[in-house]
Amino acid sequence: MKVTFPHMGNMYISIKVLLETIGIKYVMPPFCNKKTLEVGSAYSPEFVCLPFKILLGNFIRAIENGANVILMGGGCGQCRLGYYGDLQAEILKSLGYKAELICLDVGNMTFKDVLDKLRPLTEGRSVIDILKGIVYAVRTVLLVDRLNKLANHIRCREINKGEADSVMRQFHSSIEKAVGFKGVKDILTSTRNQLKKIGIDKKVQPLKVAIVGEIYVSLEPFTNLNIEKFLGNMGVEVHNTLSISHWITSHFIKNILPVKLKDKPREAGKEFMRTDDIGGHGLETIGNSVLSAKCKYDGVIHIFPFTCMPEIIAQSTFGELQDKYNIPIMTLIIDEMTGEAGYMTRVEAFIDMLERKRGYGKKDIEAC
Repeated sequence: MKVTFPHMGNMYISIKVLLETIGIKYVMPPFCNKKTLEVGSAYSPEFVCLPFKILLGNFIRAIENGANVILMGGGCGQCRLGYYGDLQAEILKSLGYKAELICLDVGNMTFKDVLDKLRPLTEGRSVIDILKGIVYAVRTVLLVDRLNKLANHIRCREINKGEADSVMRQFHSSIEKAVGFKGVKDILTSTRNQLKKIGIDKKVQPLKVAIVGEIYVSLEPFTNLNIEKFLGNMGVEVHNTLSISHWITSHFIKNILPVKLKDKPREAGKEFMRTDDIGGHGLETIGNSVLSAKCKYDGVIHIFPFTCMPEIIAQSTFGELQDKYNIPIMTLIIDEMTGEAGYMTRVEAFIDMLERKRGYGKKDIEAC
């Protein structure tokens, strides 16, 4: 039995740690690229969203490399993620691929439910190893997100452009060869130390831009054309509001706590959307835009896949939100036909506008 899983940003690192600690054999699909998209798109419904097509491409390529069990997350509400598992399983079956798909809707499952769902994979494994695997995976998520945040902080301030990118390229290359939590942690520590040695201009005051939207395209560099790196190299400090650690905290850890904690983005989003849920991360998109404005960010970039209903609903509130909080918001809609040149031109134009806006603000202050 060999397990595989889809790529979504840096999530593969924590899943790798989980499976290696428990002692489960796995096949990591090739990192998302043009071929992955082409394979997935060829067998997907035409108007289904981009994440579905890329995930299907991940599964097909992994199965062809020997995987026979697929692990993926589920969803609920108006987001179609809740139907991904059933439909993708039928597509794979119709293509003649023999693989069992295990779908974990951790947003609606208890810790016991998760363990029961994974029992076919963990049978005969040590309970201690299973618990250690879960703990190490969560710790890895937190450490990787902290590292990515540090890289974003340094990239926009570095004196010699490209140093942070070089360090992070080496990180991803080394992490593939690392074994277990200790191996991954050692590389994380080493990479963090290398980033801190990069010379930065402490006087620079970069524009601050928040990324909000649908979690998959916000976190997967292939789908968003490496927008975090692109903005950072333009001298923009990027804050991606949709991290894996936040997803785990809000959809899993909070569910097992005896006291229910409020989710700040969701609560903030209710100012413009009077409902508890519009599916996906739509409510968080609104709330994170509000919180970014209150934290004095210069602008917000909203990213989502074509036809994503929760994000379309969230976008409908932006006119009122921008008027009230005076924060510019640009929306980028992504599909397999998105052209890099036009995409980057729009981003550059938005950053130019933010720079002019900040410049006008300074002139107004000086005039007073």
